[in-house]
Amino acid sequence: MPNKRTEQPWERQKGESAQAFEAFFLYLEMGANRSIRAVSQELGKSKTLIDRWSRTYKWVERCRAWDNHIQYEAKKAAITEVRNMTKRHVTMAQQIQNAAMLALKELGSDMVNPKNFAAIVKLATELERQNLEAEVAAVSEDITSTQDDGPSTLADAINEAWRRRSEENEP
Repeated sequence: MPNKRTEQPWERQKGESAQAFEAFFLYLEMGANRSIRAVSQELGKSKTLIDRWSRTYKWVERCRAWDNHIQYEAKKAAITEVRNMTKRHVTMAQQIQNAAMLALKELGSDMVNPKNFAAIVKLATELERQNLEAEVAAVSEDITSTQDDGPSTLADAINEAWRRRSEENEP
């Protein structure tokens, strides 16, 4: 079965020479300081040539798609980190509850300070509840954001528009 791969805007485009792509990649890597003049100087090529490559191969749009993609990936990583933290907090809260109950069983109610025991259990259960509620809210948000069949982020929308235009060979 052939491997179908969607061409991304920041990848080398059909008809784009290796030199033009090298220039684009240099431009892309400049980040907020992107400039045709800087690419021209860095590669020792005329500004006119670099400007023509930029227009022909739509560097600004491709860089915008790349920047949006990077932002989207960073957001996904942050969400994963928050979820991992939530799971750790829930586990800790459950362990605190278990330790409190074990202490109560082993030491008996006469040996466990009721005020401290109540505070520990209350804190642990509240920590567990807050984190589980946060996780449920995050999952609910994921479900509602993926229910429509359209793109879920600006980056997805731009990538989808780029793909469609590339397939239709529109200017």
